[in-house]
Amino acid sequence: MYTYQNLLDESDFLKRCGGARIGSVGKTLDGREIPYIFVGTTSGPQIIITAGIHAREHIGSYLAVRQAARYLSGQRTAGKNKDTSDFLKFRIQNPESRLSGGIYFIPMCNPDGNALISKGLCGIRRAQLRRGLPGILKNKNRSLFKANARGVDLNVNFDARWGTGKQNARQPGTENYIGLYPFSESETRALRDFTMAVRPSATVSYHCIGRELYWEFGQTGGARVRDLSIAQHLNERLGYKIVSDDGSSAGGYKDWCIQALGIPSFTIELVSEEHTHPFTDYRSAKEDIERNLDLPERLLRYLC
Repeated sequence: MYTYQNLLDESDFLKRCGGARIGSVGKTLDGREIPYIFVGTTSGPQIIITAGIHAREHIGSYLAVRQAARYLSGQRTAGKNKDTSDFLKFRIQNPESRLSGGIYFIPMCNPDGNALISKGLCGIRRAQLRRGLPGILKNKNRSLFKANARGVDLNVNFDARWGTGKQNARQPGTENYIGLYPFSESETRALRDFTMAVRPSATVSYHCIGRELYWEFGQTGGARVRDLSIAQHLNERLGYKIVSDDGSSAGGYKDWCIQALGIPSFTIELVSEEHTHPFTDYRSAKEDIERNLDLPERLLRYLC
């Protein structure tokens, strides 16, 4: 499983290699930083790529860091016991890439959930949170956990038709619980505030599973035509199923970006059913990694 510690180690490597700026979006309930990786320039269009908002969806986190690695400007070693070959492979594929604009990668929006899956209850440091988790898990397999450390599904906690989704739950659990109110969670507030500060031209959110591309949330007129056109452009390389909004989902980051900011925003569901288990080797998702590797760059060029 791709873990939070993997992300911290590899973010540090990207920083030391050059070509990437590392920062924090904010902190989780359990006090973990939510890292971002910035590549490109602050002039021109800016886009945000998120992943790992659901705890078990670590493959998206792995992908997002590999996408950022395409823009390394150096080849320094990563230090003792660190295999750099994976990163350098992704850099070599596109050694002369130059961006007209900037990309903010937020590879793991839910580090606490990731820690719970990878380490068990001992992965949660705050005693109050740890005591509440057995009642949330209810003997379910923790490997399928999607929520944060308080049992809130972060991707239904945004203020966009909040609480109206067909699968929404009203009690803490492993998935689908909407929280007490929109932006009740520190993670969603941090992502909201960071997005408002960046004011991106577009966003992409990576999830698992299904090989689908979602683009719609009530747009009309020119915005609807624009966003569908971008979705079709991105899908030329992906070959996924383009899915329209049937009103069944609400409260997601994509939904909020479209509604609040009026920008194109997309959810991309990676991989097939065989990758549902979070302990599946993320390297086995090679086909989806390759399809998506240059997507941020292609989106940025389209917006230019």
